[in-house]
Amino acid sequence: MVGSGKRWRALLGLVATLGLLAVGAVPASAAEDNTPADVIAAFSVDTAVVLGSDEAAGLGRLAEAASFGTVHRVHAWSASLIAGKASDPVSAMDEWVAPILTASGEAVGVYRVWRETPDSDARFAGVDGDAATAAALAEVAAGVMLIEDPTIAAWYTLDAGVVTPVGSARFDDIRVATPIDRVAEIVSARFAQNVRDAAPPVGLSYESWMWAGIALLVTAAIGAGLVMLRRRLPA
Repeated sequence: MVGSGKRWRALLGLVATLGLLAVGAVPASAAEDNTPADVIAAFSVDTAVVLGSDEAAGLGRLAEAASFGTVHRVHAWSASLIAGKASDPVSAMDEWVAPILTASGEAVGVYRVWRETPDSDARFAGVDGDAATAAALAEVAAGVMLIEDPTIAAWYTLDAGVVTPVGSARFDDIRVATPIDRVAEIVSARFAQNVRDAAPPVGLSYESWMWAGIALLVTAAIGAGLVMLRRRLPA
């Protein structure tokens, strides 16, 4: 019974994650447009206001923030790629990230902005004191498509049909530059395996399935609400 409970929780979490990836996603083209003016403005605020001593406490060297590096729009694997098709591999999210730089140019964190709705202006969404990820993102050239896979805390670039890991790949199954067709196979297999690992045991009654379905919908809704709340709170 305990094991089946863990599998249900894992399955609900996976479905909620997939649902959140689809929120605000729009088709992406290989050549991105220039960064919108409202996004540039969101990255032009005085970093001392957002990254003051209270906010920066416990987040490494963010108090030394002096400027931002190159701004990149965040993309996610598309539902099509997760299904194993590489023809339309990514979706553009209404989120942008940039490394936070010290006065000497050292990357010490990642700053994120987002649009709550497609019609709203971009604003502060969160800050991460992971210097290693920030340094890796700082190496990504302007105009290169950036992909985030939050299910395994991994970043990639996509250029000319080739996916390349950004930074550490210790938790990843794509460790070197890999053609997008092969990436579709890898990512699809991983998501399918996660579903199988989290699947409930055979033989559940109709009533059990019904309540499980209700729990699934409630969990997904709560998950979306928590993400929205997290984005509204200071980092």
